[in-house]
Amino acid sequence: MLETNVMFRKFAIGNTKLRELSDQDIKGIQAILLETLSDFDTVCRENNLCYFLAGGSALGAERHKGFIPWDEDLDIGMPRKDYNRLAELFLEKYEDKYWLQSIERSQTYDLTFMKIRRKNTRYVELFETEPEHAGIFADIYPLENIPDNKIARFFHGAISDFLYLCCSCVRVRTKKERFLEYLDDKKAIRLIKIKAFLGWCLGFFSLHKWCTLADRWSQKCKNDNSKYVSYPCGRKHYFGEICTRSSFLPVKETAFENKMFFTMSNPDEYLKGLYGNYMDIPPEDKRERHSILELKLGEEHE
Repeated sequence: MLETNVMFRKFAIGNTKLRELSDQDIKGIQAILLETLSDFDTVCRENNLCYFLAGGSALGAERHKGFIPWDEDLDIGMPRKDYNRLAELFLEKYEDKYWLQSIERSQTYDLTFMKIRRKNTRYVELFETEPEHAGIFADIYPLENIPDNKIARFFHGAISDFLYLCCSCVRVRTKKERFLEYLDDKKAIRLIKIKAFLGWCLGFFSLHKWCTLADRWSQKCKNDNSKYVSYPCGRKHYFGEICTRSSFLPVKETAFENKMFFTMSNPDEYLKGLYGNYMDIPPEDKRERHSILELKLGEEHE
C-alpha cells in the first residue's frame, strides 16, 4: 500500500507504452552515473562528509563489484548531519554541471530525499514533477537515528509511516490521470484509485507540506549513538529499513567499477533485510524496470 513506486517498477515490465532501455542505453546511463559518483565522492572527501552506497548500488557492489548489469540506478546513503550539509557544498563545486532537487530548495519537488541530476541529459520518468530538471540522477537518502527505547521507537515509527503514507496518497492524487493512462492491471488501477481518494481526503495540506512534515519528523531523534538507524523514506519505510548502526558505520572502501568508493561496514544485515537472498540473481522476468518516457544521454555519451 505504501510503495507505489515499487508497484510501477513491477508493471513497467513488458509495458509497451513506456520506453524500453537497450543494453547500450543502460551502459550509457551507468557511465554518467559513475562520473556523478566520482564527483560526489570528491566533494565528500574534501569536506569530511560520510556516505555509503545504498539500495541497488550496495547490492551491485557486493554481487557484481559495480552496477547491477541491467540496472540504471545510483543510490547513496548519508547520516542525517552530513546529508544536511551536502547541497550547499556540492553546488558550490558543481553548480554548472548538476541540478540538485530537494524539498528545501523547491516548492514543486515532491520527494523526501534528494536527487542530483546531470545537466544536458534527459531521463523523464512517469512520476516527474519538474520535467525541466529531469536529467539522469543519483538518489541521496538520509540515514536517521531512531530511539533505543522500544515504546519511543514504535511511536516514532508509526507516525513516520503515517506521514509517508499521506505523502504517497496526495502524490498519487496529483498524478492520478497520468498513472491510469499507463496502467492496464486491475489490481494496480484499484490501488491508484484508493490512494487518490485518500489523497483527496488529505488535501487540506499541500503535497510539499506533507513532505516537509514527514522529513522533519524523521529526524526528531538526535541521539547520534543510538543502537539502531533507519531509512524512513526508503522502499520498506521505517520499520522495514531498521538496522544496527554498527552495520553502517564506520564505513569502508570497496571496489565499484574498478574505482574505490565507500560502502557500509557490514552490508549483509542491510541487504538481507532489503532483498533476502541477495546473492541470487533474479530471472529476467523478475528484474525491476523503471517507468521511462524519455531518455537523452547528452552529446558526449551518445
